[in-house]
Amino acid sequence: MKKNRLYADYDFEEAYQQQIEKLEEAERERYFRKRIGAGYQTKTTKAGDHLEADIYPAFACRHDMPRTKRHNGSRPAQKNLNDKRARRYLNNLIDANFGRGDLWCTFTYDNDHLPESIDAAQKYFGNFIRRVNRRRKKVGLQNVKYVCVTEYVDAEGRPVRCHHHVIMSGDCDRDELESLWKAGGRNQTRRIDPDPDTNAAGIVTYICKQASDPKRRKGSKRWTSSRNLTKPTITKSFSKFGKKTAAKMAGDRTYLEARIRKAYPGYRFIDAAVMVNDKNGGVYIYARMVRD
Repeated sequence: MKKNRLYADYDFEEAYQQQIEKLEEAERERYFRKRIGAGYQTKTTKAGDHLEADIYPAFACRHDMPRTKRHNGSRPAQKNLNDKRARRYLNNLIDANFGRGDLWCTFTYDNDHLPESIDAAQKYFGNFIRRVNRRRKKVGLQNVKYVCVTEYVDAEGRPVRCHHHVIMSGDCDRDELESLWKAGGRNQTRRIDPDPDTNAAGIVTYICKQASDPKRRKGSKRWTSSRNLTKPTITKSFSKFGKKTAAKMAGDRTYLEARIRKAYPGYRFIDAAVMVNDKNGGVYIYARMVRD
């Protein structure tokens, strides 16, 4: 027997933004009873030792989905850090490729080399990476892996001294990196010593600290990366959690943790959040885990 098609191609993070803990008890019960949608889809993202699960309603008719500005893709459409989805993607990309022993660097410009635009700064950084890779090739190493965030203006759109925050492969010589950067001398390179539960999330939070400001101009903080990075692994399933199970998980924290652990053996539960949509009901559950 052919199963009915379910639709879940919407931005669940935009559709479900209100924390269920902030609702009165009677309001919570209303969400649990409503049980909108024809089922629930689970999106699982594996990035290195870290795993995220997004559990959200799916619908029998496309027109029943919450109205959002964009579809739910695995990668943000733009490489600027002006929304939560872009920052989350960047965090997962870093988790999938970097960790303890890798490098966290800041590269700056002196007055003689200060770029006239963010595009000029990114061009200069690209030339720097080419110098690094030429040096690595001479000693038999593959191209360097990196993620670079470039800052050029502040949250109000005012110019700041351009600089680059970079996470890169730990097999680089720190002194050699600083010698290959020809644009300024106030640079920093240090080894990453991450928290086992959050990995490099603290670094991502730091470099994105102003990106959520609603006054921030589009493109004022951009990120680029090398092409040799491992992408987070994303899978989707309509069968991992049903409607009744999702509703019970939303209202019972102990049950939520137990079901998440059962669904993902070999991973340790870290935390979870339950969000609701005050227009059409339903719940969205986000859970985060780390490999045992």
